[in-house]
Amino acid sequence: MDTIKDLPIQQNRLLNAGFLLVCLCLVDAVFTDYGLRLGHIQEANLLIAFLYEQSIPLYYTVKLGLPLLLLYMVTISKSGILLRVALTTALFLYIVVIFIHIFWLVVVAL
Repeated sequence: MDTIKDLPIQQNRLLNAGFLLVCLCLVDAVFTDYGLRLGHIQEANLLIAFLYEQSIPLYYTVKLGLPLLLLYMVTISKSGILLRVALTTALFLYIVVIFIHIFWLVVVAL
């Protein structure tokens, strides 16, 4: 059971995780933009590919807007289980994506 003393610590952890998610998203967006511009990769997500073809600023807005929205939700809500699961899932997925980007950067460099 959470005590009053433990709640700020949990909230800080969620904020830190949310900030990490935004940073990973920014790295993903920049690496993806770089790979697309040079023709090294193709965007697998059809929605993101469409947004990128329409407008690169729109692409960045959506790519960064979603994690920022989740971070905002962390700041205004209590640390609920659904929010923690969403944040953990998003972090896991972005970490996997970053490793994929690192892999193709190494392949391109060779």
